[in-house]
Amino acid sequence: MIDYWFARRFPVGNPRNAMSPVNWKGYLATLAFVLSLGAAGVVFAWLGASGEMLKGVLIFAGAAIVGTAAFLGVVNAKGDSSRTVADYKKGAARA
Repeated sequence: MIDYWFARRFPVGNPRNAMSPVNWKGYLATLAFVLSLGAAGVVFAWLGASGEMLKGVLIFAGAAIVGTAAFLGVVNAKGDSSRTVADYKKGAARA
């Protein structure tokens, strides 16, 4: 059985393809993404305050692009595209 970290938020057929974490690994991946963007924001603010705004912008933009690509790759690789979060909650309630 495949260990899915994310599942669909809406049923198949809905035009929205949003995914949401369904276990601790998904929440950890989401937290890592948020913390990486937060750290890049701190570096951007620090460099901007010290007069190197362009360098800060470039570092933040690079971190945002790499972090987003990595996060979306994990969601794609570990996401269940057929079951919803509600299906996982029902399954957990029965166990």
